[in-house]
Amino acid sequence: MLDNLQQMVVLATVAHEQHFTRAAEFLGISKSQVSKQIRYLEERLGVQLVQRNTRSVSLTEAGEQYAAYGRKLMETMQDAEAMVAGYRNEVSGRLKIGIAQSFGNVQITRLLSAFQQQNPSLELEVHLFDHRPNLLEDGFDCWLAIHENLPEGMVAKKLADCQFKLVASPEYIEEHGMPSHPSDLREHNCITYQSVQRTYDQWPFSRDGSDQSVTVRGGYRINNAPAVLEAAKSGVGIAYIATYLLADELKDGKLKVLMSDWKPTLKLPIYAVYPRREYLAPKVRRFVDFLAENIERSAIAPLNDNQL
Repeated sequence: MLDNLQQMVVLATVAHEQHFTRAAEFLGISKSQVSKQIRYLEERLGVQLVQRNTRSVSLTEAGEQYAAYGRKLMETMQDAEAMVAGYRNEVSGRLKIGIAQSFGNVQITRLLSAFQQQNPSLELEVHLFDHRPNLLEDGFDCWLAIHENLPEGMVAKKLADCQFKLVASPEYIEEHGMPSHPSDLREHNCITYQSVQRTYDQWPFSRDGSDQSVTVRGGYRINNAPAVLEAAKSGVGIAYIATYLLADELKDGKLKVLMSDWKPTLKLPIYAVYPRREYLAPKVRRFVDFLAENIERSAIAPLNDNQL
């Protein structure tokens, strides 16, 4: 029975890693031992589970279905260990975190060093990306997301709202003039964020209780927020940019705030997302609590006019 359970775990890990060597590294065993366990499992069940080639592995239909039971077994084991760790309030092991890339680069990586100093027994594994991951399949303990469409079946704790400013470089303003109303933006080259999952070409504003939304266009669409910032600084056009990216550029005069009487009203929520489990591991709880205490006052609050 114990051998059978071990083989299920090995197959589930191979299914996740899509590679024998990476599966072996994750499990802390040799690559040859991984191959043997898969071979023994296939011989015992009498069906092919894994298709091998020189570079990677893939699973057959039967292999995928069998591996799903192995993943459930591993999740049950994780819940059991989290339950026991909860009694000891133990914060140790590996914490695998996914973070929205631009936000992670600017704000979170510097907070992580403080978190690790408070929890020296914890090993952090940090991944920066802008797509929506599959937390269970990708093995993430927590995803720090700036995203409207969150995965189903997960816990999502709201931490703050990401707010925005309308900006352009002094060079662009000198050459093309200063817009005074949202409708004027239709006559300007506007830099828009566009990725596979999201496009932001509807820019909302508010003034004295009146709301105005304008569809903008331009010759520059970028799938990376810091690149939008750099394009604006270079004088390409007008940008609608998150305040956490802007403090230095506004202070240095590299960018100017436009239409200060019209407030950008787009607010992207920032969430800590983690799998729904009966027992939440203390390391995850400690990390989420740390974010809730530190993230908003780090730089999410909107810049005031006297900060510009």
